[in-house]
Amino acid sequence: MTLDDFDLETERQIYFEGIRQFNEGDFFEAHDTWEEAWHQVRDRRREKFYRATIKGAVTLVLLRQGRAVGTRQVFVDCVNEYEGLPDVFMGLNIPKHIEHLRHAIRPAIDDLEAKHVQIEPARLFQIELEYDPFEESRNGENTARV
Repeated sequence: MTLDDFDLETERQIYFEGIRQFNEGDFFEAHDTWEEAWHQVRDRRREKFYRATIKGAVTLVLLRQGRAVGTRQVFVDCVNEYEGLPDVFMGLNIPKHIEHLRHAIRPAIDDLEAKHVQIEPARLFQIELEYDPFEESRNGENTARV
């Protein structure tokens, strides 16, 4: 895909496809899908948002692999990457999303000495948007250049 082919409708399709994959537990696939948008988008806040959201998905990939140390490290990177964005951006309630991630990886956080951890499926969650950022731009999501 070239920059000329990337518009808001294409970004919308990619964003929602990543959410669908994430919600189905396909965290690696969601990460791959969102990388498409991250590489193409030219708005710095959306670029930052995609980087953070990708790191959130990678956190769960590492958790699924039982890699406690990597899970903790990428989670911290994810949280740091979201800094500076509005609490709700691209329809995602970021503090709530971070809390859901923290809850999902709690076993890796509770034992900082742990090198391996088992995923607890009951701790996983789905992304639910507060609004469609491509229809309703509450925080200027779709007003900037793609």
